[in-house]
Amino acid sequence: MNPLPGDLFARRLRQERERLGISQAELARRMAALLGANVDSTAITRIEQQTRAVRLDEAVTAAEALGVPLITLVSDNYARENEAEIQKQLAELAIAEQERERLLQKIHRITRTIRQLSAEREAFVSHALSVNPETAGDHELDPETQAALDARMRDVRNKPAGEGPGPGPSA
Repeated sequence: MNPLPGDLFARRLRQERERLGISQAELARRMAALLGANVDSTAITRIEQQTRAVRLDEAVTAAEALGVPLITLVSDNYARENEAEIQKQLAELAIAEQERERLLQKIHRITRTIRQLSAEREAFVSHALSVNPETAGDHELDPETQAALDARMRDVRNKPAGEGPGPGPSA
């Protein structure tokens, strides 16, 4: 048999109060401030012990004082649904983190390739100059490609440590 909402409320009120680490007196004080009326801490005790029924305005105010939706205090399903949503979000986060890591590895691989190709180009130009200085300029990249490559390499060299691939030994 499913517990009645009043039974659930009493149990969940105590759980949420204890989760926050506040006393019954503190909860009563918070509720009194919200209600603008005196709430005795013994009322909280009796509600949690199910020796006193909770009034609707007290239930709403208790939820507000605890910083939880009222449904949290009257339904076990809410807790299960909330837990299911947390698990779903954690799974999505894990997938996103894997994707991020994959993309960081791809960036590192591309950056390494650009460095290697740039070094090879420099070696080629240096060799061309040593063989025939008059034709060395014939092997240059077009200005647009050269500017894009220079800008990207400048970005990689200027990137602070810990922000993904940067200058360092090639693997």
